[in-house]
Amino acid sequence: MRLMKKNQGMISRLSPFGETADGLERKNPLCVALGDSVTAGFFEWGGVSIEEYFDRMAKGAVQENDYFMIMDVRECYLEKFRSRLTDYFKQTLISTVNSGIAGDTMYGMEKRVYRDVIWYRPDLVIINGALNWGAECGTTENYKAALTRVLAAIQEETWADVVLLTPNMAIIPPVNINPKSCLEERVEVIRTLANERSVCLADTYKVWKEYERAGYPIKVLLANGMTHPSVTGHEVYADLLMKLIEQPGVHMM
Repeated sequence: MRLMKKNQGMISRLSPFGETADGLERKNPLCVALGDSVTAGFFEWGGVSIEEYFDRMAKGAVQENDYFMIMDVRECYLEKFRSRLTDYFKQTLISTVNSGIAGDTMYGMEKRVYRDVIWYRPDLVIINGALNWGAECGTTENYKAALTRVLAAIQEETWADVVLLTPNMAIIPPVNINPKSCLEERVEVIRTLANERSVCLADTYKVWKEYERAGYPIKVLLANGMTHPSVTGHEVYADLLMKLIEQPGVHMM
């Protein structure tokens, strides 16, 4: 927020805020989102059937233009959040880097955190990676350890503020059900770590649970009927992220 307020997209002699402490012009604030297919902007099924796609993959016959999910990064929560920030801070510019990769787990995010997050020297990092955690990944404690290492690396190597997102509710497909870790356990880990590591929390899962308790059909908000939120679901993410700006100092929800 401090960077957004003081960066007006102009050279220092035209700005009331002057140069930075190192004598450079003020940089455009940069936000990086680390996550899975939700962050990447995947929505409903499309292209070839998922069965046909994986059959081709097993045979090594996937072609360049083959796909089984529709992707639209313009409708993902990161771009919606960026749009809201642009409206809120009318005299500055924020850049975003979408480091979401479909199917990735927290282990994968840990492996690429330097390349896909730290390397950019971000000012704000959003982490959203709890949906993919199959039996091969281990327990909830393993998930907590991996997320803790990701957080530690970002906090030790950058000056970035960090926001942890709890995921949207999902209908985990049978192939990804983990008897050692359920989604709600991982949600609790995220909430706990936000407190332990003194980072902001945007509790998306809580909002979805409130919708469910009100009798709203959750599946309607899942574009692929399983894990990917609809455009409305992405609006929920963006709204919660924006509340952290509009109500500073408050963990949401």
